[in-house]
Amino acid sequence: MKKKDKTYHIKNFYDGDKKLEKVVLEVKNGFIYKISRKGYKSSKAFDIVVPTFVDLQIYGSNRRLLSEYPSIKTLEKMDSFHKKNGTYFFQPTIASYPYEVIYKSIEAVKNYMNQNPESGCIGLHVEGPWFNPNKKGAHILDYIHSPSENQVKLIVEKSKGVISMITLAPEVVKIELMEQLISEGIILSAGHSECDYKLANKLFGKIIFTATHLFNAMPKMHHRKPNLTSAILLNENVYSSIIVDGYHVDFELVKLAYKLKKDKLFCITDAVTETNKGPYRHKKSGPFYSNNGALSGSCITMPQTFKNLIEKVGLSVQESINMCSNSPSQVIKKLSSKTKLKTGNAARFNILDFKYNLIKSVC
Repeated sequence: MKKKDKTYHIKNFYDGDKKLEKVVLEVKNGFIYKISRKGYKSSKAFDIVVPTFVDLQIYGSNRRLLSEYPSIKTLEKMDSFHKKNGTYFFQPTIASYPYEVIYKSIEAVKNYMNQNPESGCIGLHVEGPWFNPNKKGAHILDYIHSPSENQVKLIVEKSKGVISMITLAPEVVKIELMEQLISEGIILSAGHSECDYKLANKLFGKIIFTATHLFNAMPKMHHRKPNLTSAILLNENVYSSIIVDGYHVDFELVKLAYKLKKDKLFCITDAVTETNKGPYRHKKSGPFYSNNGALSGSCITMPQTFKNLIEKVGLSVQESINMCSNSPSQVIKKLSSKTKLKTGNAARFNILDFKYNLIKSVC
């Protein structure tokens, strides 16, 4: 269906790489046709435009966890929720479960992506169950284990390109099995782990290219004993996600992490939704969710994350764009140029006011 052509007047336009002022953005059939200053009218202008956001870890929306409702309907709800909240590209995620739940989730994402090839669904992020039990967090201990060769083989066969990322503890998975997974195009992320400093640096940039929710479900830093957390902060070959809600990680520690990681640090929401079904009963506890008393996920959105980066962490608008759009796009290589607001690209962007509140998501 042909989309309506539209012209936007913008006071501050961020194309993903740079800032332009007093811009006229012409959109034709959903694509950016022209970016110029000709005919700019301040009386019609929006305050700020930034690229769409990217969320690589989201479990569900509107009381539907993907793991409990592995269906096209759930993914439609997630897709719609995120588009309204400024996030075109999203990676639906499941926690540690028995394999039959993982297989059903793979099938749901596969069917959804086949039926909606132009959607922002990136693929399935499987967080667990190959974790260190000492760093299980809110994950259920009975499901956590080291994988066998046959279990990895079946995951690969069932996935056929649907799984885009797996979070695992490197110390509980044989290197040859990790190599098999990356040979299938699956990104491996270190998380829920007590991996030591030496092993982490051996794997980073070769087998493992990112880490999951920095500081959470990781060893505490020690000034005489570098560990996984230290390795993530110091190694330039690994990206890391971080949750910027002020509860999972204090804003001052986000600031420290950014000073060390720069463009290798990116934001996720790690957002769950309230549910009374299944083994993960997420309950709203003020600004976050808990499961059996353990911090189990956030309720933040990417626009709120973006605003926190500027107002609470002290980053610039461009640095915040890197955290919420550019850097996660570099992790998922196929997105590397799709989030930029350049002539010929799809028109996917967020309109903000000067207080960095989301006014409208265009996608």
